[in-house]
Amino acid sequence: VARLRSTLPRVVVRNKIDLAGVQARRGAVDGIAEVWLSAKTGSGVDLLRQAILEVVGAEENTHDAFLARERHVRALGTAREHLALAATHLSPMAAPALELCAEELRQAHDALGEITGAHTADDLLGAIFGRFCIGK
Repeated sequence: VARLRSTLPRVVVRNKIDLAGVQARRGAVDGIAEVWLSAKTGSGVDLLRQAILEVVGAEENTHDAFLARERHVRALGTAREHLALAATHLSPMAAPALELCAEELRQAHDALGEITGAHTADDLLGAIFGRFCIGK
């Protein structure tokens, strides 16, 4: 730990509080977060999770992060499929189909736009609500 650059975020973990008879807690020494926990009993693990999230600047709303990640993975898969199809339209084994290649590239671009935010909120809401049947 002493050899790490002082600019790197760190959390020092003090384990085995169950053996020492110490309570789980958080603290800081010289601006470095410390967490006392027991890996055996699980006491204080929630404090460690919270400290890590704070050190890296993340929020605890992992449900939204998971949904965003799932959507991003799907979009990347879609883009990859369209890029592969675009490459087949340029194959030296067949006559080039530039119009079809261009369309596949456009669709790959649109899929990546879902990740980069190139699509509007209305586009995203339309895609989300398009997956659900809303009726009487």
